[in-house]
Amino acid sequence: MKKVFYALLATVLVFVTSCKDDDTIYNTAARAGFTVGDTYDVGEPITFTDTTVPEEGTTIVSYLWEFGDEAGSTSTESNPTFTYTRDGEYTVRLTVTDSNDLKARSEKVIIIVNPTNPDFTTDKEEYEMGELIHFTDATTTKSGTTITAWHWTFGDEAESTSDEQNPTFVYDVAGSYAVTLTVTDSYDLQSSVTKNITVYDPAAAVSMEWSALLGGNVQAGSSAALSPDGSTVYMMRSLSGSDVAALVAYDAASGSQKWMVDLSVAMQGASPTAQARDIFSSPAVDDNGNVYMIVRDLQSEADRNLYTISVSADGSLRWAVPVATPGSNLYATTPAIAADGSIFIAHRDGKVGSLTPDGEYTEYPSTGLSNITSGVAISRSGMVYVTGGNSLGLFGYNPSTDVSWTYNTNFGGASSALIGALKSTTVAIGADGTVYSVSDATSGGIIFAVDGVTGAEKWAYTTVGAIPDGGVALGADGTVYASGGEYLASTPSAGIYAINPDGTLKWHYPSTAAVQTSPIVDSRGYIHFVDAEATYYVLTAEGELFSSLSLGDACASSPVMDANGNLYVAVNANGQFQVVCASSKGDSYATDSPWPMRGGNPQRTGLQK
Repeated sequence: MKKVFYALLATVLVFVTSCKDDDTIYNTAARAGFTVGDTYDVGEPITFTDTTVPEEGTTIVSYLWEFGDEAGSTSTESNPTFTYTRDGEYTVRLTVTDSNDLKARSEKVIIIVNPTNPDFTTDKEEYEMGELIHFTDATTTKSGTTITAWHWTFGDEAESTSDEQNPTFVYDVAGSYAVTLTVTDSYDLQSSVTKNITVYDPAAAVSMEWSALLGGNVQAGSSAALSPDGSTVYMMRSLSGSDVAALVAYDAASGSQKWMVDLSVAMQGASPTAQARDIFSSPAVDDNGNVYMIVRDLQSEADRNLYTISVSADGSLRWAVPVATPGSNLYATTPAIAADGSIFIAHRDGKVGSLTPDGEYTEYPSTGLSNITSGVAISRSGMVYVTGGNSLGLFGYNPSTDVSWTYNTNFGGASSALIGALKSTTVAIGADGTVYSVSDATSGGIIFAVDGVTGAEKWAYTTVGAIPDGGVALGADGTVYASGGEYLASTPSAGIYAINPDGTLKWHYPSTAAVQTSPIVDSRGYIHFVDAEATYYVLTAEGELFSSLSLGDACASSPVMDANGNLYVAVNANGQFQVVCASSKGDSYATDSPWPMRGGNPQRTGLQK
């Protein structure tokens, strides 16, 4: 009996010890997982790749993918492909079931972006009140997606809208307007972009950017020039009080003075006793930034010399060369720079000369020329154009042949010139070589065009006021814009005359002060001029006033304009001569014009394009 009991006890012990916790069998679920990128476009097919690892001895028997979209879309494929039609963040959930009927789950967040990038352009950033604005849709989207609708809101008080792709709109009130374009694509998705449009009142379009003291005196139409990169403004001044005769350089952006060259000191390297006083000339600048000017010293007539001076862009003196014979005189001539870099000058002894860029001087016989008071301009063929004082006329001269011509039909004696009987008129050269200028006449004034080779008159237009000073600028369409000269209270006069290419009047905008300086044409076809009372006018191409602003009290200096539309001019304000910078919403001078300003360009090179 005891044997049986011990046998049963041993069996029970064996059973109990074989059922320890470590030997319990559990069924565990798979490790669910999948791969997919982080970001996709709307409409882009997305493949979800299952990476689930099943438990050993089991298999995955079913998949349930939930894509998280509004429709509750699902799939039971192992590696499904799905396309979202709305942008946003989506939580994608994969649930797998294995052969033990156990479930496992994995989730990821993906971002769906709208591939449509709404955009629009306008042709400029600022517009005048009443100006037609063209809005151009510039929306981009991916291949296969199309834009099906456009909706514009223009931000005005009337809440104006348009459903055109490329609408136009006019604002009648100045201000800043938020324009919004909303586009709808072929997935019926909408995207928007907003940009600000500035609309200005033309009456306030002209503004003074800076004013810098010049000092000294400004005489006979002496005018500013710019460096080739437009960063520096050069202006000459005459001796006055303690202010020496000088070339002064200003920073074009700020008006701060960069440097000053004492012209007496510059000449004294060649003549120790030379002194500069009356400066009638203007500077010209070559492609390397070197500045050239012609100056007369103050010595007695027998010892008096004329000097052509060259200064580097940093203000250092390159050379000062005596030109002409002792005793020669000078008025309002500006050096002209030929295509080969030669510098042409002229003086009142009726001579034309040229210098190499290194300062070697050659004087030409100049047969037929006399008392040259203004110029110089050069054609592409090498013809030189200068003006004589009194009624002598316009001279054309070929230095290579010593052949000249004179045009002086109906010229007057320049009794109303800035300095009596001495003309400071300048010429313009058209694309075809036609030469244009102005003059006083035996009665009133004339604006004329002559053949640049022969001097034969093409046309002459008479004006009520004499024009012994000033000049013309040319529009890209061939319109001639001329200074109107003398102001006559009894009749519309002065201002600007617009002359058609055939010599007929296009329009005349009169002013209430004389206009003795040359106008400028800008890239809009607008005309800029400054009258004798230093009022700056901007006219439209149709001859209507766009805007105006007083810059000072008096002006006898032709303005110059840079490639950003900024205008620079010397004026007298409160008894002091200053150089001022003004803007007028323009982009640039008219680069497509053959002669948009005095000297043909901002560097005043006087060279035909």
